[in-house]
Amino acid sequence: MEHKYTRYVQKNKYKIIKCESCGYWHVFPMPTENEIINYYKKEYYNTVPDPAVKDKLNDDPDNFYYIQYNDRLRHITKLLPFELPKSIIDIGAGYGDFLNFMKLNGWAVQGIEPSVKAYKNIKDKTMDIKLGNINNISELKLNPSSVITLNNVLEHLKEPRKTLEIIKKYLLLKKGILLIIVPNEFNILQHLLMNTVLKKVSENHYYWVSPPAHLNYWSHKTIKNFLESCGFNVQYIISDFPMEIFPLIGDNYITYPELGRKAHLKRVKFEKFFSKVPLIKFKDTLYKFFAKIGLGRATHVYASI
Repeated sequence: MEHKYTRYVQKNKYKIIKCESCGYWHVFPMPTENEIINYYKKEYYNTVPDPAVKDKLNDDPDNFYYIQYNDRLRHITKLLPFELPKSIIDIGAGYGDFLNFMKLNGWAVQGIEPSVKAYKNIKDKTMDIKLGNINNISELKLNPSSVITLNNVLEHLKEPRKTLEIIKKYLLLKKGILLIIVPNEFNILQHLLMNTVLKKVSENHYYWVSPPAHLNYWSHKTIKNFLESCGFNVQYIISDFPMEIFPLIGDNYITYPELGRKAHLKRVKFEKFFSKVPLIKFKDTLYKFFAKIGLGRATHVYASI
């Protein structure tokens, strides 16, 4: 495919283009396989606690992940046809926390995790999580499932379209649900920050652009278009809390990372206020509206085939 563009951002040695051919921002040219492998060996999952220590820790001290997992399960339950089994594959399963939550809620779980360090630290060894890459689908021996989830995965992949084709062809049952969660990038609040709070700090311009970790950059609109171009029917799009608000009102965690925890706890406090019925319906309405107008730190897209 020829990648046509007029706008681009330069970050380190990488060029990130607003690709007219693909319909979203991405690195061009893509880094080599060796560059990516070396990056992940050096940077990603670089500090994994010893399992003996990790087991003693409360991995979700603020109950934040529990709220997020409940939100996902609620939306999946609403959208999934009742005749389909409660089965799920999580691609990029990490330490297996989300799959463990789904297992406790009566789901048959499978997962794929490419990182050896993360795989070795999966807490529940009884879960069917394979060490490997989705591109080696024939070696993984996964059973097709009703739900496939990719949480903050697609932005890391050199060939996201190929991954979705594999999911559609081999993994997702007919009428099943694909849940994609990716950062909502190049949004209006990020641009506002660059022209106000971060205006005089040039090194923080386009702070969300982070190659080679993130190779692709979508918004609510462009991820919808991308999924539809891959043959999926988008059923539901919802956003989450717009973290970019905090630097605009004084908690500038971008320039001062030590403020990040403070901003996170404020966000968690907000989520907890709206985590119970009937207020949870208000939160859903609010976050759906955020998605409609382009706000929110991430976009959550539920699609089917």
